[in-house]
Order: sequence, then structure tokens, then C-alpha cells
Amino acid sequence: MLKLWVVVFLSLFAVSARAAEIEVRSGEHDGFTRLVFRIEPGTDWNLESGADAARLTIDIPELVYRFDTVFDRIPHTRLAALNQTAPGAPLELKLACPCDARGFVQSGSMLVIDIRPRPEGAPVPPALPPVARPVTLPLVPDRIARPSSSDSAAAAETDRALPPVFSALPVRQADRAVETRLLSRILRGVDQEVLTLDPSGATGATPDTLAAQAALAETLEQGLGLSNLRISTVVDRDLGGARDGIASPVQHRPCTEAARLAIESWGDETPFQTQLARLRARLYLEFDAVDTDIALQLTRLYLHFGFGAEARDVLPLAGVEPRDQLLLTALADAVDGVPPRADNPLARQQACDGPAALWSALTEGRVAENADTKAMLRSFATLPQHLRAHLGPTLGGHLTEAGFVDAARQVLRATERTRTADPVSVEVVEAKLAGLENKPDVQEEKLSRIVTDDKASVHAPLALADLIEKRWAEGGDVSERDVELAAAFAQEYRKSDLGPRLAAAHVIALALAGRFDQAMEAVGTTGTDGDRNARGDTLNRVLSRLTARSDDLTFLRHISLLPNDQFLATEPENAERIAERLTALGFHELALRYADRPQDRKGRHDRAVLIARATLGTGRPHRALLELAGIEGEEANLIRAEALYQTGDYSGAADLLAQSGDLERASRYVWISGASDPMPGTEGTGFGEIHAMGMDLLNAGTEYPETPLAQARSIVEDSSAMRDRIKEMLGRLE
Repeated sequence: MLKLWVVVFLSLFAVSARAAEIEVRSGEHDGFTRLVFRIEPGTDWNLESGADAARLTIDIPELVYRFDTVFDRIPHTRLAALNQTAPGAPLELKLACPCDARGFVQSGSMLVIDIRPRPEGAPVPPALPPVARPVTLPLVPDRIARPSSSDSAAAAETDRALPPVFSALPVRQADRAVETRLLSRILRGVDQEVLTLDPSGATGATPDTLAAQAALAETLEQGLGLSNLRISTVVDRDLGGARDGIASPVQHRPCTEAARLAIESWGDETPFQTQLARLRARLYLEFDAVDTDIALQLTRLYLHFGFGAEARDVLPLAGVEPRDQLLLTALADAVDGVPPRADNPLARQQACDGPAALWSALTEGRVAENADTKAMLRSFATLPQHLRAHLGPTLGGHLTEAGFVDAARQVLRATERTRTADPVSVEVVEAKLAGLENKPDVQEEKLSRIVTDDKASVHAPLALADLIEKRWAEGGDVSERDVELAAAFAQEYRKSDLGPRLAAAHVIALALAGRFDQAMEAVGTTGTDGDRNARGDTLNRVLSRLTARSDDLTFLRHISLLPNDQFLATEPENAERIAERLTALGFHELALRYADRPQDRKGRHDRAVLIARATLGTGRPHRALLELAGIEGEEANLIRAEALYQTGDYSGAADLLAQSGDLERASRYVWISGASDPMPGTEGTGFGEIHAMGMDLLNAGTEYPETPLAQARSIVEDSSAMRDRIKEMLGRLE
């Protein structure tokens, strides 16, 4: 009991009345939008994701989120708005797409929320419930208050007011019993796809439990005035140590010891040639026996100075254990930029708090979402100057591609301070950062400078490919100089690993420059037979530009003569746009071939109007009507009306046109049908007046005088008037 009182009174002094603030940082990436919140290590948080919204609650009293600059760096394509109703209230995220919000803790102090499109066919989560009233944990120092029989009515009312345990548990209920805290953590695991919850077998809290909780809260608040008491248990302590591991679903291996990765200590300040000569002189003993210890030191010396290939050559002489041989080989691959191996011993160690995080990222060729970037930066700072200059652009590029902009900036600054780094390599990363930060002008300037730099070597063709990609994304054009330079690079690197990418960039550049004949001729040779996805992507880009920008003759020539394999590789969206343009040009049979492909049956219902229009153009109105069965809308009704007109159902066509507001055509169809009177509401239209004039001519009944001469005069006058009216009616028809 004494310990309980100590906890209670210490909590009184720990309460802070000052409101905390967290700045919300944002970034747009390929496939997801990211929000980042800096929090203290060990801070509790909860993220609920619904059908079109998400709700974040961080367990900090009176917390205020600062999100004024969030949309300066991201569009409104996935995240529509942010809102917080009051200090301490959750942050409401309004989603602008069928997306899911997922959160994880990175580096222990950064809460990351990624908004990604929901996979096709995935169940849509229910809408988020309203924010529940916070409930304070009822804890009394000397006893647990229980509702008496006289308080049963109040307890029942409280029971109706409080939400059940298995509803959306707000994080502000963290002051409830240990059971509730466990349930909250279980639901967090479900949200982060670590656990699976079966709500069908869940049972709600009993009325007695909820009533007791309400009574305990009231007793505590009235008796001690502790409205914001926090309770810590052994379960909290044990779960707190595992929080970061649960927060990120990415599994990682045990961390490699820092002593085995102390590459900065594998050399000294003396010149490289001096150290190398000293070790090589001692490498061989008498009778040409190899000193394995010296061979190991020589291997490490090569790694210390960034010579990976040389280190791999000497390593077999060292006679080290297999696990050490794998580790040193991985380090040699990292300093040489060799693609990752399947047996990489440093894989999945980027969450480690040590040099393993840095070398794991370098050996894997990417930075994981759960990477400890602080550990990477600390380890990078301890590297020798020449290794920082050599590895800095590579690490900065990986961090940029993963969206860690701040860490990438720090790496670049540390790299530039060495004064020996390749400026072109640094500028390549800066161009990527500019694209990530939505600064197209800066990105354009840097890429253009890299392309024209004589010292850019391999960076120039890659920069040109990125520049062409940027122009494609913006719907822009490329100059003839860029096209010719892309052709030269594609030819020069045709047998290298960059060959397929540069060849594709050349084809896309031809399309952007309007040279569609050459682009379509070259698109068939882009990539290899095994790289069908790359070939298909390039083809569809050319077809998209061809459909949007080419003249009619060029468009018809290439579309009508498209080989069967390219026809099958055309994406449904492209095929639909091609069919629309063919229909507009009057080539209905060819349009129907693209609009109603067998491989696109899945989305056929969405193209029913397009298929019906093309079918109607081929002279098959009955099939067009069948295609439109169950399709509503003004455009569908207009096509139905035309189909009914072609079948001879003029009255039906007129009714549909009148519903669509086309009274002029409706009155014409009614007149053609031979109806006795014009359609109501169309009397003022051109054909409505013609219809009325025709009915007057048909119904004209003239009584003539009895005398022959007068009768003849009346007939002549009537025939002349009728001739004038017929002439007027025919003139209106013209």
C-alpha cells in the first residue's frame, strides 16, 4: 500500500500543464505518401484506419499538431486534409483515395505513417467511430469502490454511456486496468498487421465491470482530485522494451557486433603505400607459407582504403572462418557497389543501433522503412575521410529513394566537407532530392548540368534517362540534341547493364520529339525477350503519346498495322483511348477491335458505352442496344436513341432524346414517325413548326362557291397559297 501511495504522489508532481507541439513533416513517394512525427522514445501511440479516414493519437497530454506546411510538399491525391479539434485531441486524416494508413516507429524517435493505395480486392474497412469520451483509470489508495444497490440506476446509465471494450479503443484510455492496456496493444498489433483479431469470438465487458470502473473513476476524482493519474505496471515495463520490435513488421537478424565492423580502425594515418608495403613484405614466411594473420590484416587494410576487389582476392589466403569470410566479402561488395548477394550476412540489420545498420543498407542496396538512420549517420561519421567521400553519394542516394530526406541531406553535407568527393555524384543525389521535394526547376537544372558535364562519365547517361523520364511525367518535349545524345548513349552502353534502360529512354525521347515512325520501329527491339515488362511499358508510353499528339494519318498507319504481340501488350487504358480516337475518325470496326479485346473482359462493363458506339457505327443497332443493357446515363441514352432510329423505332428514339434535352432531334424523329401532332414541348423547334404546317396542309378543308366561275377562282387561289406554304416548309427542311 505504501508503494501505491508513492506512485500516486509522484504522479502529481509529474503532471505538466504546458501543451506539447509536434510538427508534422510530409513527403511524396512513388506509390505512397509519408507523414513523419518526432516523438520521445517509448511514447505510446495508436493509429486507426477506416474506409476514408484515419485517426492518430499520441499519448502526450495537451498535444498540438502543427501541420500548416504539410501540403507544401505533397499533393492532395492521397491525403485530402488534416484536422485537430482541440489540444490533446486526435489528429484526423481525411483520405482522398481508397487507401490504408499504416504506421511504424523508425529509429526509436520517429513515428512514420504511410498512406498507400488499398490492394485490389482487399476488404474495405468500416468507417471510424466518433472519438470516445476519455476514461480515467479508477484506482483508490485504500480500497476498490464498488457500486451499492442504491447506485444501480446510475451504474446502468453509465453502462449505456460507456463504449464496449472491443470497440475502437482510444489511446486516452491508457489509464485503465492492465487488461485494457493489453487489449489496446493487441489492437495496435492488428492495425500494424502483426496480429489477427477474431471479433466473432470476443465478448464485451460485463455491466458490473463497466459500472465498477465508472464508480472507481468518480471516487478517485472526487476524493483525491487526480483527473490525470498515470499508472505503470510490470506489464507496461516489459511491453515497453518490445515496443519498437512490434511497431515495425519488418523482421531483422541479430545485430553484428560493432567490433567486427570497425573498418575505421583497420588502418592508420601513415600513407597507404607504406602500410601496404609493410604487410606485403611479411605476407609470406619461409618455404612460401602464407602468414594468415598478415593476410587478414591486408584484407582489412584494402577495405579500409576502399579497395573491395583487392580485398576479395587476398581474403582466401587469410584462412578465416566461413562466417568471417562472408562478412568481409559483403563489406568488399559494399565498397565496390556490387549488387547484393543471396547469402549476405548483413541483411535485415538496418534497425540495429550500431554500424550494422550502415553496412546492412550498403550491402542490400537500399534503406528499409524501419532503418535506424541515426545509427547510420553516427557510423558514417566515424568512417575515414576517403570512405566518406566514396560511400557518401551511394548512401545519400539510398536514403533519398527511401524518403529519408533529412538524413540524406546530412550525409551529403558530410560528404562535401571531405573536399575529395566526386561533385557529379553529389549532384546526382541532389537532383533526386529536388524531385522528392517537388522542386522541378532545381531538378531540371542539375540533371541538365550533369548531362553536359565532361567528367560525369557513367552519371551522364543516367541523368539523361532521368531527364527524359521527368519530361515524360510532365507531358513535355525534348530537343533534337537530347534525342541524338540518347541514341549515342544507347549505342555506347548497349552491352552493359545500363543498355536496356538507355535504349528505352531513347525510344521515349523519340516519341516525345514527335518522331513516331522511328519510335515505333525501335520499340520492338527495346529490352530483351526475358524483360517483357520493360518492353511493354515502353510500348505503352509510345502508344499513349502517339494517340495524344500524332496527326491522323500517322496514327491510323501505326494503329492499323500494329503487330499482334504489341496489340496484346497494349494496356487497357491505352486501348480505350485508341478506340475513342478511331471512333471519332469513323473507323468503327477497328475501334471495336481495340475496345472489345478478349483479354479485357474484366472491365468490359465500364467500356459498354464505347463498345456500343463503335458497334452502332458498324451498322449493328440491335447489338448496340444489347451492349447498353443495364447502363444508365445521358451518353448511353443518346446512343440508344440513335440505335432505335436505325431500327425504325422513331417514337422511342424521340422519347429518349427528349429525356436528354435534345428537343430539336426529338421533334424531327416524331415528324418522321408520322405522328398526328408534334411532341408536347417541341412546338417552338424547327421541326415542330414544320410538323404543324404539314398537319395544317393535310387537314385544310375549303368550301367553294356554287357558281362555276367563283369556284374556279377559289381553287386557283387556294392552290397558290398551298404552293407557297409547301415551298416555305421545304425551305425550312433545307
